[in-house]
Amino acid sequence: MSLSLALFILAVIFVVGWFAMGTQYNIRKGHDAMRWLEDGLPVIGEKTSLRWLGSSVVELKIQQAKAPFRSATVLIVLEPRDVAPLWAFARLRGRRDLFIFRGVLQKLPRTEFEALDPTAWSARGITRQLEADAWTQLPVSPPLAVYAPQQSPLASDLVVAATVDACPLVRLAIHRNEPHLEVHWRLDPLRRRPSGEVFDTLRRLGRQISAAS
Repeated sequence: MSLSLALFILAVIFVVGWFAMGTQYNIRKGHDAMRWLEDGLPVIGEKTSLRWLGSSVVELKIQQAKAPFRSATVLIVLEPRDVAPLWAFARLRGRRDLFIFRGVLQKLPRTEFEALDPTAWSARGITRQLEADAWTQLPVSPPLAVYAPQQSPLASDLVVAATVDACPLVRLAIHRNEPHLEVHWRLDPLRRRPSGEVFDTLRRLGRQISAAS
């Protein structure tokens, strides 16, 4: 066997083996996250539909959510561990496993703003878009940057309301377009908290936004 053929075979074995192990790791982590979610999801709604989007995203939809929400979606977004070069590139850009909540409120929010960690991969490009839309940056403690189309007295209170102990907030977005509320946290530190506590936080946040509407 020639050296080039041997190297080719080794490369194929590496790629296929990495894909299999990365896929299985993500599936196992996704199932672990779903078990963690079980206790907390009823805080938002009883009936949930679930589907996998590839091997890196778990989507849970609640079509009939409890007040103050009309509907909600939970996404578990995992690193692309099944493709080694893509995973390495994503890690270098700061991508980590994320918990994302998107809620449609029963009442249209009166305020709009974005609070985000500019270094987070899920926030890339948002800052440029907000500045292009002439949104104003508001004073807030780092590492978050907060933007709004005008001065928003509720911004600081809502950032505090979205705080979960030892779980840095990655993004908090409130918009008049759907989804009205979007919250991002890193998954691993969030899973150290009971999921019921996380969804209680989201429901209180939704109520606070609705009360100001």
